[in-house]
Amino acid sequence: MKTSTFTTRSITILCLLICSAWLVAPANSSAQVVVGSWQNQTGDGWIDWGDQLSITNSSNTAVYSFASGAVAGYTQSLQITDSGNHQNLAVKLENLPGGMAAFLTNKYLSFTFSVPSSASSGATAGYSQLYELAINASGYGFNSQPFSNFTETGTTNNNQSGQPNFYFSSGTPAQSQVVTVNYSNILSSITATASTGYIELIFSFNNGGGAPANYFMNNVVLSSTPPVPPATNVIVVDNFAPAGVGPQNPTSFDYYTASNKYSVGQITNVWWEWAGYSNPDAFQSLAWDSTSDANTNASSGSMKISLNWTPNSQFVLWDQGKVNNFFALNISATTYTNFQCDVRFAPGSASASGSFGSPIFGHLRFGDRTAAYTADWFGAVDIAATNTNWVHVSIPLNAVTDPNLTNILGLVIGIDSTYYSLNLSGPSTLWVDNVQFEGASSAISNPPPVMGIQKALPGLRIFAGSPINTYDREELATTDQNQSWINGSYPVSYSFTLLDAAHSSGFQTHIFLIPTATVASPNTIYNNEFVEYQASNNLWLQLVATNNGGVVANVAWKTNLPNANPNIVALSVSNATAVGTWTLKFTSASAGTLTAPGASPVAFTISDPKVSTDFANPMVAVFGLQPQTNTAFGAYEDYSQITVSGVTGTAENEVFANENNISGNWDITDSAQQSSLVLVSSSSPYWVSWTVPANNYDVAVAPDVTSGNWHLLGYNNGFFDNPTETTMGGKQTWTLVNTNMVPSLTNSFFRLFNPPLNN
Repeated sequence: MKTSTFTTRSITILCLLICSAWLVAPANSSAQVVVGSWQNQTGDGWIDWGDQLSITNSSNTAVYSFASGAVAGYTQSLQITDSGNHQNLAVKLENLPGGMAAFLTNKYLSFTFSVPSSASSGATAGYSQLYELAINASGYGFNSQPFSNFTETGTTNNNQSGQPNFYFSSGTPAQSQVVTVNYSNILSSITATASTGYIELIFSFNNGGGAPANYFMNNVVLSSTPPVPPATNVIVVDNFAPAGVGPQNPTSFDYYTASNKYSVGQITNVWWEWAGYSNPDAFQSLAWDSTSDANTNASSGSMKISLNWTPNSQFVLWDQGKVNNFFALNISATTYTNFQCDVRFAPGSASASGSFGSPIFGHLRFGDRTAAYTADWFGAVDIAATNTNWVHVSIPLNAVTDPNLTNILGLVIGIDSTYYSLNLSGPSTLWVDNVQFEGASSAISNPPPVMGIQKALPGLRIFAGSPINTYDREELATTDQNQSWINGSYPVSYSFTLLDAAHSSGFQTHIFLIPTATVASPNTIYNNEFVEYQASNNLWLQLVATNNGGVVANVAWKTNLPNANPNIVALSVSNATAVGTWTLKFTSASAGTLTAPGASPVAFTISDPKVSTDFANPMVAVFGLQPQTNTAFGAYEDYSQITVSGVTGTAENEVFANENNISGNWDITDSAQQSSLVLVSSSSPYWVSWTVPANNYDVAVAPDVTSGNWHLLGYNNGFFDNPTETTMGGKQTWTLVNTNMVPSLTNSFFRLFNPPLNN
C-alpha cells in the first residue's frame, strides 16, 4: 500500500460545500506534480488570461474544448481553437492547492504541445508555434522565458532556435513534441512563498499561413529533474508493399510467420473473409492493387475489396488467414492507444441514406478478433457518398472501457448493409492501406487518473454513455401505447424536471411522441434508439444546449416522412437554463403551449389538417438525450420527475427518488449496452468519479488523511453492499457512494490507490 498522501501526480483536491467529504488524488513518491492534465471536464483550474475566467466558463467555450483521442498516449486533450497571435491559456498557481510549493521546490516545467494532421484539418500550408511562455511572480515580475532554456523531443525538425514550431504541407501527419523549460535561474528572484504572493504561467500561441486554428495541450508537469518522455511506438500491421509480409521484417513492420509476396498474388493468404460473419455474403473478391496507394507511392499499393450488396448482406474480413501475426506483435491498447488506416471507395459504389440522413457508402467498422473468436468492433467511420478520395481513419483505443483490447489477437474490417437501415444494394469497391497501431512504448505513459466528487441528487441520472456514435440515445419509453394527446382530457401535458445538466454545446434533450402505426417493419418500437427517426410521423420537444449555458427549445413535427427528423417547426424559443421543469401542454388537438423553467407559457399550433388521425393512438412517449458531439460522450442529466397527464391511457407520474427500479411502466433503450440510467436514492450522498485509463486503481475511503486508515468502500458494511463502478463515454468512471460505505457523512475522505487495497 502506498502511504504518501500529499505528494501527488495530480494536485486536484475538491470539497463539497454540504459537508466535510474530501477527495485526495493518487499518491506517487516522485516529486513530479501534474498541474494540468485535462482528463476531466473541469479545466483543472486553468483560465483565459484575457478575461481571467475559467477555460470552461461559457464565455470561453468557443476557444477551449476537450478532444478525445487527438494525441497519441492521451485519452483526452485540451483543444485550443484560436487564429493568429493570442495570449490566452494561463494558470494562477496561488489558486491551486499546493501549486506554489510545487513550483518553488522544483525547477523544470514540461508539457506536450501538439497539432492535428493535414488530413484531419485540411491544412496544406502554414505554421503553428508556441510564441511565448511568460512567468509572472512576486518579486520577479512579468517576464518571457528565453527559448535558450527550452529543450524539446518529438516532432522538432521545424523548431527555430529552441522555439516550438510546426509546419504544414499536403500529407503532413499529426505532430507532437514534449517541451521542457528549465526555470531554475529565476527562483532566486521570486519572493513568493508556498502560502504568500503569486506565481502565474501564461502561454501565447501563434498560427497562420493556412495552418489549422486548433492545437492541443497535455500534461503540464513540474519536476525536480528533466522528464524522460516515453518514446512513441508504431506497429505497421500492413502497408501493402509489393514484398508483402514475412518473418524477415522487424516486429514493428509487417511481421508475419510466413513470407507472402503481394506482387505475386499472395495477399489472400493473409487477408480473407470471415465466412461465419458474412451470411448472406456481400464479399466477391480481394486483390493487391499496385495502381492505388494512399500516399501516391508508385512503388507500393493497397488492398482492393470487391463487394456486391444484396438484401441484408454484410462482409467481414480478417487478417489472420492461414497463420497468425498478432501473437508475435503483442498488441495491447494499454500501450497502443490509437488505430489508423486509410480507406477509399470507388465512384459509383453502392450508397444509401437510410436513417443516417444523407447518402453514405456504409458504416465501415474496425475491430479485433477476440479469444472467443468473436468480432469486437472498437470503432467505425461513415464516408459520404460524394467523397471518393482517400480518407484517413483514426480511432482511439481504450482497454479500460473495452477489456478485449488488452490483447488484440487479430484485425477485422466489415460493413453490415442494414446498419442505419441503409439497405445497400449493388456493387461496391473499397481500398484499404497503411493499417497500423500507434501509442507510447509502455502503458505508464498514460496520465494518472483525476478524481472528482459531487453531491448526489436523488432522482434518475442518465449518462450519454456511447463512446462511439454521437447520435446514440439513452431513453425511457412508455410501455403503455395510449399516450397521444388526441381525444385526451385536455389539457394533456408531457413534462420532465432536470435537477442538473452537465453537458456541452449541441447536447440534445428530448421528448418524442411517436405514433407506433407509422413505424414500418422490420423496425421495432422498443429497444430501438432510432425509432422516432424511422417513423413516418413524429412530434418532438428538442432542447439543444448553447455555448452560454442556455438552450434552444424546438417544438417540431413531421408526417409521411420516414427516416428523417421533424421538418416543420411549430415553435422555437431560447431559455437561459435547461435546469428546472419543462412542460409540453396541448389544449386541443392542434394547439398548445411550451413552458420553460422560469418562463411563461408560449403558444404553438400544429397546422396539420389531419392531426387527429396522424397523431392518434397507438402512441408512445419517449424521454431521453443524445450527445450530438464527441466532447459530450459521458455527459449526464439528473431527472427528478417525468409526468404525463390527461391521456386516454396510463398516466405517468414518475418521482424517481421514490423508485427502486424503473421497469414496468418504462422500456429502457440504452445504446451504450451498459447501465447508462442510474437511480439515485436519498441513501446515496455522493458521486465519486475518476478519469480513464486507470488500470489497477481502486477507490478507498477514510475518516481522516493522516492515520492511514484507508479501506475499500465496501469495508464499512462488511462488503455486504459494494459500489458499482460504471465507465461512461470512454472517459470517466463513476461510482455511487451509499451511506453505509463511508465512516461518516460529515467527515469522509476519498482517494485512489495503485495497486488497490485488499480490504
